[in-house]
Amino acid sequence: MGKGLFITGTGTDVGKTYVSALIVKKLRESGSRAAYYKAAMSGNERRAAPEDAEYVKAVAGIGGKLSEMVPYAYEHAYSPHLAAQIEGNPVEMDVVCGKYEAMLERYEYVTVEGSGGIVCPIRFDTQVILLEDVIKKLNLGVLAVADSGLGAINRSVL
Repeated sequence: MGKGLFITGTGTDVGKTYVSALIVKKLRESGSRAAYYKAAMSGNERRAAPEDAEYVKAVAGIGGKLSEMVPYAYEHAYSPHLAAQIEGNPVEMDVVCGKYEAMLERYEYVTVEGSGGIVCPIRFDTQVILLEDVIKKLNLGVLAVADSGLGAINRSVL
């Protein structure tokens, strides 16, 4: 059974995908079987592959199906919970966990990228699922990515 690490950030475009790609790349270069996973991603063009997963695949040199790496991909560029409501495809925790567990069966290490910050809702309707719920359910360690500018310590603590 493999190990996982959750990558979160202090804001949008802080570098979560970049750091995720480098971690997967370095693990693979060391001879480990490593993979990438992101439960939900919004802001994808219709009929296009999830952009973050494509980036990680290219940088890290990994294969695999994008639908396994990102089980919930939404077109609308909103928080995943809102995009899911608009598009009628809510995130189900059992799907998120099942796809992650399937990856752990095939890989030694799975780097899991968050969809926004750690308290970002990925579902908020009849159920509430925050990214922190996913982290707890999957029993993941966390790496927080922050910029190095003024206010970085405050944003990290918050």
